Amino acid sequence: MNDPAPNGLRRRTWLRRLILWCAIPIFGITGTILLVDRIIMPWWTRHGEEYAAPTLIGRSQTAAQALLTPYESITQVAERRFSADHPDGTILEQRPLPGAPIKRGRNFNIVISRGSELIDVPRVRGGSLRQAELMLEQVGLAVGGRAYTYEDSLPEGAVIGTIPSVGSSLTKGGAVNLLINHSPDASKTFCPNLVGLNIEEARDTLRDRGLLVGSIDRRFDATLLPGTIVGQSFSPGEELPPGSEIDFVISRDR
Repeated sequence: MNDPAPNGLRRRTWLRRLILWCAIPIFGITGTILLVDRIIMPWWTRHGEEYAAPTLIGRSQTAAQALLTPYESITQVAERRFSADHPDGTILEQRPLPGAPIKRGRNFNIVISRGSELIDVPRVRGGSLRQAELMLEQVGLAVGGRAYTYEDSLPEGAVIGTIPSVGSSLTKGGAVNLLINHSPDASKTFCPNLVGLNIEEARDTLRDRGLLVGSIDRRFDATLLPGTIVGQSFSPGEELPPGSEIDFVISRDR
């Protein structure tokens, strides 16, 4: 006669195994769904989210990098370029452009200013006026005013020197004044450069040249001390008869 106990035990063991086999896939599927829903999908949707590119132009590279940190982006210097209008280290251009749609981790190529290009004043002494003008233009400088004086070691019309002097550094396009050799002539005098002088200095300068103070106009200029000359009626170096009157404009208080 068969014992029913072993058969019942076998049935219970088989049932537990069946339940376990069914439960493992169910738990696995449920865990996978939770992983995708709670972790993977939120990360993926954030990764693909687009933002408007911030404006980096006009900022330093350090400030720009701080601005890009929330976007997990970095700056890469593509070029360094001279710019008279932007200080050294300022961002001139950026790619992507400001406002363009970007995703996290997008890198930015930037062009950074090297500041104003400085040029040394060349030696033009002894050459003609035309030679001096061409030399200044070739190095990127402009010819400013002309003043006349006399030096017997150089021929008439030769360039004696420059203001600023040789070797001085100017920004590209800066003006260089030329001193031209001219023999004395009692019937002629030359207008001096009065800009930047005060009234008393201007009177003394004109008196030494045999010239007179003409009309004086006043104009507000917050960047200059009151009484500073900001303009004159004749150009520096212009040939005038003695006794001519020079009108000028001076700065005044508001």
